[in-house]
Amino acid sequence: MSAASVTGKILITGELRLKSPLLIGDGAGETAENFRDIHVLKNAAGSAFIPGTSICGVLREYVANTNPALVETIFGDADKMQSAIQFDDVQLESGAVVVRDGVRIDGVTGTGVKGGKYDYEAVDRGAGGKIRMLVNLRGCHDTGEIQNAVAEILGALESGIRLGALTSKGFGLAAVENLTADFYDFRNSADVKAWLLGEAAAKKIQAVGRNFASANDFVVDAEFALDSSFIVRDYEVGAADREKNISAVSLRSGGDFVIPGTSLKGIFRHRAEYILSRLGVDARALNKLMGDSAGDAKIKSRFIVAESYVSAEKIGEIPHTRNKIDRFTGGTLQGTLFTTKPAWNKNSATLKIRFEIQSAADFEAGLALFLLRDIWLGHVALGGEKSIGRGTVHGISASIDFHGKNYRLDSCGKVVAGDAEELAEFTAAVKNWGESA
Repeated sequence: MSAASVTGKILITGELRLKSPLLIGDGAGETAENFRDIHVLKNAAGSAFIPGTSICGVLREYVANTNPALVETIFGDADKMQSAIQFDDVQLESGAVVVRDGVRIDGVTGTGVKGGKYDYEAVDRGAGGKIRMLVNLRGCHDTGEIQNAVAEILGALESGIRLGALTSKGFGLAAVENLTADFYDFRNSADVKAWLLGEAAAKKIQAVGRNFASANDFVVDAEFALDSSFIVRDYEVGAADREKNISAVSLRSGGDFVIPGTSLKGIFRHRAEYILSRLGVDARALNKLMGDSAGDAKIKSRFIVAESYVSAEKIGEIPHTRNKIDRFTGGTLQGTLFTTKPAWNKNSATLKIRFEIQSAADFEAGLALFLLRDIWLGHVALGGEKSIGRGTVHGISASIDFHGKNYRLDSCGKVVAGDAEELAEFTAAVKNWGESA
């Protein structure tokens, strides 16, 4: 049997499900038919899909970090070897295309930058579709090594991967359910027959369960209680609310209320700039941590924020009508009556905030602790209308993982598991940011 002979196949199938919104743009920009700044990629039938290239790129990077020697063997090289793995596009079903918007914030004034308003489409969480990958085994391959790599790929798919754009801001988290990997060994006549008839193979490859985060990643999982109300404005108002002259409602995702990852990332960055400015450190030093897309040399963010969802069962929406006030006369401005619909805590509503720093230095871990503290104590509000008291929360519990150790905080912010002095050393290291960064 020659090195090029096909000796077997591994067929991987499952149901991919979006755990957060997905943005894979079509690159068209604003058109006469669609005025959004970014449009979701759709097929000829008008349905959103995930191209196989997106999945391939994410898994290639994963294998490069876990089994670098097998990257070329599995994913190929343009000059040396063709790819051994094939990816089908994932056609997304029952996924609503929603609209999100954002605005660039001036780090000094805390207000929106002129011309910095933008909006974009995304596939809402909950959408799903069938995923299919095929690995072709040849005589030149070490079948055992490839099976081991496939087992780790399966583990990554089950745990969740991030696809598309804005992944550092909570977008694109997807996990595969009902995952199977059939190994067809063509040296076995029964497997050849099963492959030709489209039947399941006798041998299955099992996913390797493991923690895919590095021990050097600083990871925070914290739970907070809402003090009163919050609003992340959604101007896509339904007909019933338009009849009541409601101009904005609270943003939802998959039926739940949401604090978007884009909003949380902006809050963290603005607060981090404030902290560093107090230490006399140039805010541009944050680019190495939180990324930079404005300059010629793009920097990928290592600060990853997840979206935060609040169950609709624990929230009540109440319209709130207000007037703009003339600052000179103290009277109302004519024609400035407006109504929004913030979300109010009615049944012990809580929200979870998760953020992490990949390959974190100690001084970066210290900055993350300061950011956690400021939200924990209510020094930083979430969402809009902060000036009238919305968006304040207080901490309930937190779990922190770093350097293979776990630290836990109770509702008073006291360290109840792990060494409190070690956390204090990380915060003290922030003072050395300018020399260390």
